[in-house]
Amino acid sequence: MNYHLNQGGQEVGLFPLDELRRRRDAGQLTGEELVWTEGMEQWQPLNAVLQRQPPKFIPAPPALPGERKGISPAAIAALIIGMFLAGATIVGVIAYRAFRAVRPALERLSDGGTTVRASAMDAARKPAVWTAKSKTWKDVQNEERAFRVRQYVEGYQLRGERNPECDLLAQQFLTNWIGYNYGGTMDTNLPSLAVLSDRLANDPACQDPLVLTIAAVNGVELHESIRRLERAEKGFENSKHLGYPKFFATVMLADKLIQDKIDRLPVLDAQALQDLKAAFADGSILPGDQADIGRILEEGWGHEFYTRNGEPVYAMIQNQGNDYRWLALTLQGENEINAAWRARGSGYANEVSEAGWQGFRDHLAAARTCLTEAWQLHPELPLAPCRMMRVSLGDSDIGEMRKWFDRTTSAQIDYPEAWSEMRWGLRPRWNGDLDSMLAFGVTALKTRRFDTDVPRIFMDSVADVEEESGVAPGQHLYDREDIWPNIQELYDGYIAEPSLDNYTRDGWRSAYAVVASLAGKDEVARKQMEALHWQPHPSNLAGWNRDLSLLPEEVAARTGVDSAQVTAAESSRDAGDVAGARKIYQAIPVSTNVDAWTQGFINDRLASLTVEQHLKAGEWVDFLPTDTNFTGWHVAFGKFKLLPDGALEVQSDENGHLMYSRVRMGTDFEVRGQFEVVSSTTKAFQAGLVMGVPQWENYNWYAFRMKRNADEGDVSSFSQHWSKRQIMAPTPLANQSNSFDFRMQGGLVSASVNGRDVFKNVPPPRDAYVTTNEFLLGLGAFNDSNSTVIRYRNLQVRKLSP
Repeated sequence: MNYHLNQGGQEVGLFPLDELRRRRDAGQLTGEELVWTEGMEQWQPLNAVLQRQPPKFIPAPPALPGERKGISPAAIAALIIGMFLAGATIVGVIAYRAFRAVRPALERLSDGGTTVRASAMDAARKPAVWTAKSKTWKDVQNEERAFRVRQYVEGYQLRGERNPECDLLAQQFLTNWIGYNYGGTMDTNLPSLAVLSDRLANDPACQDPLVLTIAAVNGVELHESIRRLERAEKGFENSKHLGYPKFFATVMLADKLIQDKIDRLPVLDAQALQDLKAAFADGSILPGDQADIGRILEEGWGHEFYTRNGEPVYAMIQNQGNDYRWLALTLQGENEINAAWRARGSGYANEVSEAGWQGFRDHLAAARTCLTEAWQLHPELPLAPCRMMRVSLGDSDIGEMRKWFDRTTSAQIDYPEAWSEMRWGLRPRWNGDLDSMLAFGVTALKTRRFDTDVPRIFMDSVADVEEESGVAPGQHLYDREDIWPNIQELYDGYIAEPSLDNYTRDGWRSAYAVVASLAGKDEVARKQMEALHWQPHPSNLAGWNRDLSLLPEEVAARTGVDSAQVTAAESSRDAGDVAGARKIYQAIPVSTNVDAWTQGFINDRLASLTVEQHLKAGEWVDFLPTDTNFTGWHVAFGKFKLLPDGALEVQSDENGHLMYSRVRMGTDFEVRGQFEVVSSTTKAFQAGLVMGVPQWENYNWYAFRMKRNADEGDVSSFSQHWSKRQIMAPTPLANQSNSFDFRMQGGLVSASVNGRDVFKNVPPPRDAYVTTNEFLLGLGAFNDSNSTVIRYRNLQVRKLSP
C-alpha cells in the first residue's frame, strides 16, 4: 500500500510504507511528517501509522555453523531484538539505539554446558575505581576551552574580517560564548549571548563568517539561525579561516535544515568531509586534539554527521598516519558495531541469512579488537573503554561490562556515558534488577566525590527504579526508608563541598528543598528555604513533572501556624475533593500570625479551586487572570499586563511569552477565544496555548500556535514544546484580530481558526512524558526574532468527558 507524504505543508510524493520506514530510520524523515492513504479519514503522522503495524511472529534464527550445542550469544541477541522491536526496521544508522533497546545474551557456556553468570549485585556494589591521575569533567572542560580559544578567539584575531566598528564586541562575544559553555571567564556586564548574536548578525559592519557561525548557534529562532549559517558558509569560501570552524558551520547547518533536507543533506555532508580533511591538513586539528574530536564525532554535535558518514571519516583519519591512530581505532570500533547491524540486514530475524548472522558476529569481534587496542594505546582516555561497555552489553555479561566501566572511570571518574551505560546494563531487561539498580546509585554516592557529578548519579538511579516500577510521572519514591537517608547524605555532601562557589551551593540547596518537599519532609525543605532567603533558583524548580512555581509559598504554608489545615486541604485537593479543599482554605482565618508566603499560597489555591469547581460542573469558565497580581497564574517570561476591559496584553521577550494557570485542567477540555496583533516590528507574529507542565527547560508539554512568518507563511501548529516535532496546517490569518477554538479529547486534537477547521481528531506529534494528574493550561508562543505585542481576550474553557 502506498502513502502520500506531506512535508512542511506540501505533498512530496507517493511511497510504500517500507520505504517511508527506511527513510525515517535513516534520519531522512523525522516521523512527524503527515501521511495519508485510501481508507484513512485524515492525514496522520508517519510515526503513528508505523506504530500501528501489526508485529510479525519471529521464530528462532538458524544456528550458526560451528556453534556448540545451545544458543549462541548472537542468536539470543538477535531473537530478542526481533521480539522487542516487533517489526521495526533495524539499519546501521540506528544500530546503537536498537542495540540498547533489547536484551543481550546473558550466558556463557563453559565446562561442558554449565551456565556461568556474573552477579548483578556484585557488579553494582563494587566500589568505584579511580586514581590520583584520573581526570574529572573540569579537567576535560579546561582542555576543550583551550581548543575553542585557539579555533575561535585566536582564529578570529589572526584571520578574521576585523571591522573596527564591531571588532571589540565580536571578540567579547566569542570569549563569553566559550566561557559560558566551557567554564571560562565571562564579562557579566555584557548582554546575553542571544542578544549579542542578534546585534552582531544584524550589524552590516560585521561580516566575518566565523562570528556569524557562533551568532547562528546562539540564535533563538531556528529559521534565522539557518540564514546566518548560510551567510557564514558563503563567507567562508573566500576567507582565510582554517578548516575546523568551516567544518563546524557546515555540520550545524545540516543539523538545522528543515526545507529541502533530503536534497541538501548529501551536499552538505560532502562539504563537511572536505572541511574536516582541510582541518587536518592546515593544522587546525592536531594530534593532541584527538580526544576532543572523538567526543565530538561519537557523542557531541558531530554525532549525526558521523553516523551518516562513518566509513569515509574513518578512512580520512586513518590516512593521517600513526599520530592519529587512537582516533582511527576508536572510530573504526564504532563503525564495526554499525557494520554488524548492516551485515545482519534490515529484515526481520527469521529473514536473516546465515551469512548475515556470521557477519554480525564477526563485526562485533572486530569492534572489540579495535577498541581494546585503542584503550591499550591510550588508557588515560575514556572513550574507547566506554564503547567497550556497549560491546560487552551485547556479547558478554555484567562482569565484563563492569571491567570496562572500571577502566573508563580510571581514565575519568565522572565520565557520564560510563555511569549511564552501567545503569542501563543493570535494568531488569538486561542484566540486573531493581535492587542492583539502586545499589549502583549508592556506589556512586559512596565515592563522596562531591567535587564531581558522581554522587548525584544516585538520583538518576532512583529515577531509573521509578521508571521500571511504573511510578506515575510527577510521583517519586524519595520518602522510602532505603532512599531518603541517601538523599540527605547526597545533598548535605554537596552543600558542604568547599570547592563550590556560593551560587552553585545555592543551586544544591534549591534542589534539596524540592526533593524534601516531594518526599513530605517539609521541615527539611523549610530549612533550605530559609538558607536561601526563600529565593530558590528558578531553574531548579523545573524538570520534576510537577508545577513547583509556588514551592516557597507551599513550604511556608505547610510548616506555619496553619499547617494542619493546609495539610488537610491539600489532601482533599489531591483526592479530587475540590469543594472540600476550598471549604478548608476559606475557613483559615486571616491572622497577623500568617506570613506573607502562606497567605499568598492560600489566596492562590482559592483562586484555582474556585475555577476548578466551576469546571467540574461542566460550565464554560472565563480563562484569563482577574487581578493585576495574576493570582492563580505563573508568569514564566514575557511582559503581561491586564487591561481595564479584561483583555490580557503581552510583550514578548527574546524567547516569546509564556504563562499558565495553576488550575488542574486535565487532558480533556475545550478552549475558545481571540487574539489581536497590536504591533510587530516585522509582519511576523505568534499566539497560542500551552498545556501539560509548560516549562522552557523541558520538552514534555504541548503547544498550539497560530503564526505568521516569512518562512512558513500563515499556519497553525500543534507541537511538543515549540519544536520541529509538530503537525502543521495552512491557516489564513487576519492582520489584527483572529478567533480560535481548540479541543483535546481522548488523546486527540481538533482546532479551528476564524471558523475554519485546521485539525480534526489528530494524534499529537509524539507522546510527551507529561503528568496527567497535573495537566495545566496557559498562554504562550515563540518569537520570530522580532518584537511583538499580542492581546488575548474573551478566553473561555470547559472540561469534556474523556
